[in-house]
Amino acid sequence: MATQRTVTATSQTASQGGPRPVGAVDTSQLIPEMGGSIDSIRKEIDDAFKDMATFLNREPDEIMRMASSHSARLSWVRVQCLRIEDWYRPARDLRTRELEPVIEELAKQWAHGSRLHSVRELDWKIESGER
Repeated sequence: MATQRTVTATSQTASQGGPRPVGAVDTSQLIPEMGGSIDSIRKEIDDAFKDMATFLNREPDEIMRMASSHSARLSWVRVQCLRIEDWYRPARDLRTRELEPVIEELAKQWAHGSRLHSVRELDWKIESGER
């Protein structure tokens, strides 16, 4: 039989320094099932976007490696959110509003890196006289 869990919030002081309304989610609270807090996962998402902003100046294979690593970690977090979202509603919001869009963008960036790699490989073959 499945265990039903509930998450309750109190009117504690928020980590940002002000009172938090009753029923508000403490985004700094560690959720072991998700592998971190909502805040820490949002930082990982922000890090992925910061890395994507540097892809313009990176080599194609590096783009593909970075996109793959971010995608793997965030996909794992997405699955963890799916597993707990029935009893922890903020996990659903995090998954649909933040994780899924960044995973889609990482897939696009990986494809761009792959195309750039193919073009550079073709250029190299043409320059070296291969057909």
